[in-house]
Amino acid sequence: MSLWEAKGFWMRDNIHWPRPVHPLFVSYGLRPVEVGSAHAYEEWSMPSLKYAYLVLHGYVFQRIEPLGGDPPPIMERFPFLFHLWRINPKLRRRILGFDQFIKEKGFENHVQTWRDVWEPEARRRLEPIRDFDRTNASLEELANHLEQCYDFLCWAWNPHIKIVALGMYMRGRWVEVCERLFNLTEFEAYELVQTNDPAVLNTINHLSKLAQRAAADPMVSNILFSSFCEKALQQLSHTWFKEELDRFLETEGDRPADSFEFTPTWKEMPEIVVGIIKGLMNSDESMTEDSAFQTYRMQRIKELRNTLTGKEREEFSTWLKLAEQAQPLSEIHDYVLLTVPLSHTRYAAMEAGRRFVQDNILEHPEDILFLYREELLSALRKNYNLAGLKELVAERKADHGKNFTLVPPLTIGKMPIDPPWHVFPPVAAEGMKIFVKQVSLLEAGQGVSLELSPEGELFGIPGSPGVAEGPVRIIHTAEEFPLVQEGEVLVCPFTTPTWTVLFPRVAALITDSGGALSHAAIVSREYRLPSVVGTIMGTKILHNGQRVRVDGAAGKLQVLDRE
Repeated sequence: MSLWEAKGFWMRDNIHWPRPVHPLFVSYGLRPVEVGSAHAYEEWSMPSLKYAYLVLHGYVFQRIEPLGGDPPPIMERFPFLFHLWRINPKLRRRILGFDQFIKEKGFENHVQTWRDVWEPEARRRLEPIRDFDRTNASLEELANHLEQCYDFLCWAWNPHIKIVALGMYMRGRWVEVCERLFNLTEFEAYELVQTNDPAVLNTINHLSKLAQRAAADPMVSNILFSSFCEKALQQLSHTWFKEELDRFLETEGDRPADSFEFTPTWKEMPEIVVGIIKGLMNSDESMTEDSAFQTYRMQRIKELRNTLTGKEREEFSTWLKLAEQAQPLSEIHDYVLLTVPLSHTRYAAMEAGRRFVQDNILEHPEDILFLYREELLSALRKNYNLAGLKELVAERKADHGKNFTLVPPLTIGKMPIDPPWHVFPPVAAEGMKIFVKQVSLLEAGQGVSLELSPEGELFGIPGSPGVAEGPVRIIHTAEEFPLVQEGEVLVCPFTTPTWTVLFPRVAALITDSGGALSHAAIVSREYRLPSVVGTIMGTKILHNGQRVRVDGAAGKLQVLDRE
């Protein structure tokens, strides 16, 4: 039997989890997605059951699960059978509901719901989670707290899925309008609505100001550059630098060091932040919205609008406004809905791990990550065979290590055919086509070349336009952030919000994973940083120090010194 067999069609989630995940993360990081997405799809009558995950040997595969299950093979031979949705009560109710939702401008009406409803509700629900005293809590209180974190995450994925769906729909409709009225490319359409979310720049600007002050203080500067980051922190423990760093970490420190998984956070590893600050000390510029680009953008919009009259002009203006509101990748909603609760779940789990080490139940606090949620809660409530935990964890740790040697496929199973769209109500069909197209832009395509061409070119997917040259710097983890030098081309497996602190220092970005609507692509466009995403093998084919030219719009890079 193959290592990679499963029922249905599944795609590897290389964007979020390129490495094998731990059992505890499966419980808190993946299962709530299925719960929250099922509620979101039902409430907005979207014709899917849920966003589903499959974990094989630690690697995460994903798919949007069809409401009526996978279509039988016979439907590929006889597409007219797709008409049978009309006699399936669930499918009929959902598809007709989706048709009505779009007609009633359901997506457009929710553009401000994050700000007006979901964010205040999320912050209210987070207060007791953030205020919980883990150190002095009993084991039962720790278990209750972990259940509260789980409940929050199940709730949070409902608005998160809706925010993502809303953004996809707005982008899809905007691109369609620009293609129909002006024959613009997707890049050109996205460029017209490229306004910055200030939250994207807040973190890096805060660190930049701290770096500038440190550079101007001879004592602090000398300690930072003459000692390793961890030792420098000890030497600066009673200075303004440590006070300001602690203040920063209080508001921003729940960010994971280098991935979306249960990795240590900036609060747990402040030396990571110190390394970032050291890298910013030679720069005296804060990141601001590019005024020259915004002037060009507004002029281009004016030129295009002036070519239109009547209903076409009104349609352009309407979708322009909506797309501008939906376009920015909101760091705030990711941070509040997912990053903070997952980090506090980790903090509580690690506290439980420390208690179990003290009681000789586990060898190391991190061993707690190898338990599933139900096992951890039962162990905390002493409803589990605690004597067997060490052996169980040892087996799973050994398997986890072996998983890193495996090479998972990009897909499992046969990709289902798209239904003949004409069998559905026209409005619903157009909406479904938009989502199929937008989802396809999240991840790298299977047709991407996996090696350099004879001319020394490597192709991926256009991420952000622009041409830049520089030496390659391959980075896999946050511990390597201090290695990045000004003007280098950052090459990495993927990016998360934490990685954006590197963007002001590099000339261009190359990622292994991701598509045109991945985090790396969207945020690099906000930073006006040329990028190519979804190269699949960029970190393996390229080498540190190689000089490359990156053409973001063309989705390719050229190795300039192959010798």
